[in-house]
Amino acid sequence: MTSAAIQFSLLSSELGLIHAHGADAEKFLQGQFSNDLRSLTSGGQGQWSSYSTAKGRMITNFYVQRTEDHFWLSLSSSLVELVAERLRKFRMMAKLDIENAEPAHGLLAVYGTGAGKNLAQVLGCTMPALENSGVVQDDWMVTRLPWTGQEIYQLIAPSDKLATLSNALRSSGVEEASVEQWRLAAIHAGVAYISQTTSEKVIPQELNLEVLGGINFKKGCYPGQEIVARSHYLGKLKNQMYAVSAGHPLAVGAEVFAESMGEQSIGLIINSAESSPGQYAALAVLRAANVGEPLRVGAVDGAEIQIQPLPYTLPLDMPKEA
Repeated sequence: MTSAAIQFSLLSSELGLIHAHGADAEKFLQGQFSNDLRSLTSGGQGQWSSYSTAKGRMITNFYVQRTEDHFWLSLSSSLVELVAERLRKFRMMAKLDIENAEPAHGLLAVYGTGAGKNLAQVLGCTMPALENSGVVQDDWMVTRLPWTGQEIYQLIAPSDKLATLSNALRSSGVEEASVEQWRLAAIHAGVAYISQTTSEKVIPQELNLEVLGGINFKKGCYPGQEIVARSHYLGKLKNQMYAVSAGHPLAVGAEVFAESMGEQSIGLIINSAESSPGQYAALAVLRAANVGEPLRVGAVDGAEIQIQPLPYTLPLDMPKEA
């Protein structure tokens, strides 16, 4: 199958992998993350989740894929060592290993209309049709990611197999795309990754993780759970993530300012990418009350940015539980 609409990207320069495995892996990680790992009951199944401080500030968010008692976390490569070491610190007597899975293993994404059909032909097996469902064969695993409005699959495999698969995809007519092109696709889908620059600066709902299915409000205790629950049940959420655009580069971590707030920042840039020559797209966590005003980035008199639509309902627009 040949289609210019289908692309693949090797993600090792953008995302890293943590591999947590062992008899107590589920029990230990269940008490650390915002989502319910127990709901992952079939091979290759995945979910969005996050890991926060006791004050509810996200250290990182990630997509986790599971097979048996093995959990693979894909997160910003800048945070892999920090997160792995922090998890080991709290492991105590739990029976599990927590490792940086690279360079032995790596990540590859295949995306675009018809990506599943093409990948099925290359791998010789049926691709999962439902979002968050997966397939495990031998030493590789593929999961369909829940990106709104986009067909995308994420594959974890030994690095040598990723090289072989990349060649097979090229031969089948799939275009190799840069990691920045993949990041732009993520921005258009409203999918952001916390990096070292933005770590511990926002809570999970502010990254729209509630909408993306990355928070379970009934699972029990984990670091920051009280803050997350209070924002949900008491209507305390003031900030959420928006898509923005500009005619100039948008630096990750740059502060955003609104006309009525003077020198007080109303948010920050989380991820950014060049969308076309001289044009840039980004995801930014912003104070919702100010997004209708003129917005500037980097300084009160900085360059202007514009709000763009996202392909899903924003957290503050969702119906609240009674």
